[in-house]
Amino acid sequence: MKYGLIGRPLGHSWSPEIHALLADIPYEKKELQEEALEDFFRLRDFKGINVTIPYKEKVIPYLDELDESARAAGAVNCIVNENGKLKGYNTDLLGLRQMLERNGIDPKGKTVAILGSGGAAKAACTAIEQMHGTPVIVSRHPSKDMIGYEELYERAADFEMIVNATPVGMKPDSDKCPVDIAVFEHLEAVVDIVANPLMTRLLFNAKMRDIPFCGGFEMLVRQAAEADCLFTGEKVSEEVIETCIKKLLAKRRNIVLIGMPTSGKTTLAEMIASHTGRPLLEMDEVLVDRLGMSIKDCFAQYGEAYFRHMETELAKDLRNKEGIVISTGGGIIKNEENMRYLHENGIVIAIDRDPALLYPTDSRPLSSTVDAVKVLYEERKYLYKKYSDVVVDNNGSLQNTFDEIMIITGEE
Repeated sequence: MKYGLIGRPLGHSWSPEIHALLADIPYEKKELQEEALEDFFRLRDFKGINVTIPYKEKVIPYLDELDESARAAGAVNCIVNENGKLKGYNTDLLGLRQMLERNGIDPKGKTVAILGSGGAAKAACTAIEQMHGTPVIVSRHPSKDMIGYEELYERAADFEMIVNATPVGMKPDSDKCPVDIAVFEHLEAVVDIVANPLMTRLLFNAKMRDIPFCGGFEMLVRQAAEADCLFTGEKVSEEVIETCIKKLLAKRRNIVLIGMPTSGKTTLAEMIASHTGRPLLEMDEVLVDRLGMSIKDCFAQYGEAYFRHMETELAKDLRNKEGIVISTGGGIIKNEENMRYLHENGIVIAIDRDPALLYPTDSRPLSSTVDAVKVLYEERKYLYKKYSDVVVDNNGSLQNTFDEIMIITGEE
């Protein structure tokens, strides 16, 4: 292995793609059990590697030297083989700082709960200190200078920011959440270093409470750029970093359209799919196929509750899809879990259309008359806004709306 990543598990890691885009270097993943570390480092058969969970601290005894960043963090996520001499670095520090700065999250003067006590948590703690915040490490098994989760909840009013530095919420266990943020009444920001899914359950909960948040995908790319600089001796430009982020999102992230029936979702989804080459999935069409009948007949025979249950099952399945365009049914926003599933790996765009331009359709049981459409719009408009990342007006030409979506998604 010339360059690569060690740790476990690595099944959902994006690292090989990221390094290929940033530095065009041969990069592979190598899952190692802890008992294999000694032989791996004895051979030293690599030029440069990244280290992830659970070995960011455990690799330190095998190294000849630690950079100041690694000493400050007490953890290593990057190792360079310099003529047989292994030197450890921590690029998570700068990656996290850059992500916070670019997302307008400033920990200065804030008390910050750092969830976790491993290498990622120590790097996060150091980054917060460097940015003049006050970190408090929270662990399931607290030792000196840490608190447990029970004390965290008891002191909930003290914390203005939370950083999840544990793997809780990472795929394939994305239904899990490391902490209940509802009890933190003074919370001003939530950060999750988990990169996959793009929006963890923790971040979705922050979004639902209008709390500023950012996830670990950008941090992953930025720390990788710093690692590649150490590997190759060449700095990765901001332009290359931005291009890497854009290309990975174009490949991995879904584009999800929500909105009222007849708002233009279907036509816009077809335009997006045609322009980008992404597969198109119309949720109502899939549901009709699964049900073996029309939505109208399903409502009549089994009731709305049954249909909504099937809709939620489909939304749950779709969180494992990548790089597709999804056009949803108008009532998808009636269940918050639906939207959490669709947000995991998607940018959600609400298509808003003046109710005077909407029209009834016999195929939609809840919007079969003009009056029903108006009532439904008033009931749902705040939900479309609440559950979307951005709202796009579709009262003019479809082409203008399409162009705006392309700009928003970075695929213009």
